[in-house]
Amino acid sequence: MPDVFISYKKSDADRVRPLVEHLRAAGLDVWWDEGIQPSTSWRAEIAKQLGAAKCVVAVWTQDSVDHEQGSWVMEEATHGQARKILAPVRLDLVSPPLGFGETQYADLAAWSGAADDPRFQHFLGVVQAIVRSEPIPLAPRPAHFEAPGIKLQGVTMENVNIQVGGGGEPNRIEVPAGGSLHLGGASSMDAEAPRAAAHSRREPFSLSMFITRAIGVIFPLVAIIIFVFSMGNMACSQGNAPAAFCNILTEIAGQ
Repeated sequence: MPDVFISYKKSDADRVRPLVEHLRAAGLDVWWDEGIQPSTSWRAEIAKQLGAAKCVVAVWTQDSVDHEQGSWVMEEATHGQARKILAPVRLDLVSPPLGFGETQYADLAAWSGAADDPRFQHFLGVVQAIVRSEPIPLAPRPAHFEAPGIKLQGVTMENVNIQVGGGGEPNRIEVPAGGSLHLGGASSMDAEAPRAAAHSRREPFSLSMFITRAIGVIFPLVAIIIFVFSMGNMACSQGNAPAAFCNILTEIAGQ
């Protein structure tokens, strides 16, 4: 009874072989169709090993997710999914075929091929957990992060300090003496940076702009004063305003 049944497209055999070798090196009994003896019934042997395996590994690639080329892989993966022992793995940047999207796959599209690669180690842990009927381990956290609000492409930096703001503070990139920052491609930074730069630059003094702004303040003020005097005098002449208010208007008009 094999621990692991490998379902793959024949055209991907050379890429799948390192996967098989590393799983076997970890102590797992792995079966794939390269081990079928010439005198053995091909279909019967596959059905036997697929039914006996404790874990079915479906290898998703450009060829295996094609509904015509990869029909055998999908059928074998369906058996593993029905038994809840499916461990899909992706070797190309492809989406799982229809019907397998809800089964999380191990992403080895950028796998170096080394057994100590963290991505392979996680995949190995998933396979071992399924074989032993243990809980599936969580995927490892990525070794890099992208600071919120900062996205840089084609950037060359030397002796540059990047500080991610917190508590409302903006993100900052500091280039000390001797450092350099070259933006070789498209880049976008937090909106706080250009706003801060805009505030730091003062506009030069302009007499015409000063006069325009002064007129914009003085004219409305004069209009309000004229309105108050005219309406106040009218109210006083008709006896509709308080005597104290009328006395103040009279004194101001007399001056």
